[in-house]
Amino acid sequence: MSTPSGERHADLHYTDQGSGPPVVLVHGVAGGIDTSWGSLLEQLAEHHRVIAVDNPGSGNSPLPDGPLQLDALTDNIALMAEHAGLERYTVVGYSMGSTIAVRHAIRYPHRTAALALIAGFACPDPRLRLALRTWRDLLDADAGLLGRYLLQQSCGPATLAQLDHAEIDHLAARTAARLPPGTRQHIDLALSVDVRDDLPHVDAPALIIAAAEDLLVTPSHSDVLAQGIKDSRLIQVLAGHDAPAEQSTAITAHIHALTHR
Repeated sequence: MSTPSGERHADLHYTDQGSGPPVVLVHGVAGGIDTSWGSLLEQLAEHHRVIAVDNPGSGNSPLPDGPLQLDALTDNIALMAEHAGLERYTVVGYSMGSTIAVRHAIRYPHRTAALALIAGFACPDPRLRLALRTWRDLLDADAGLLGRYLLQQSCGPATLAQLDHAEIDHLAARTAARLPPGTRQHIDLALSVDVRDDLPHVDAPALIIAAAEDLLVTPSHSDVLAQGIKDSRLIQVLAGHDAPAEQSTAITAHIHALTHR
């Protein structure tokens, strides 16, 4: 499939910084440019041109009518990259962003220089499905309860160990308050995605980064990605699901090695 072009407008807000081999950052459920990456974006921009996107319903990207579709999100990523003047680039997918990255490699192989899949999954297993459904049900609950649930699912033990009860409650309330308006639609999409049949057809260097202490997207999901994508490289970092924030320096080094191979 050729990259979409012509008169279509990419309905995705993005930021563009740095110079060097281009990298496109794609976040997951309820994420965004300002909330998903910790210092990873800034560290990558020291040696790369980094394009970070807000998926529909996050940050400054509008939420379209109707349910979100994986291929539509993928096409918008490619269209946004074209408008930014990129020809070939590494796609970094975090959490559900990994499914978008995989579909990008299938639909736009000539544009995909490499993939880096952080705490990603190809299809939700029963445990992840339960976690996502519980999250969706809690969207209408007390903000503190929702925030505490999300912290428990996303933060690694080392991060939580640095916080006392008052700090946890404050962070939980802030986490719930910062959820983007498209969160429910993101969850619905995450529950429906399945790119397992695409994995053997990915023809780009792929780095799979598992988070060893991830309770939400357990490392077994990274095993599925690595086993499905031929010649991929699987590594593990000591982090919870918030791996880009908890292990920014280590992940930056691995992505740098991937793009400078």
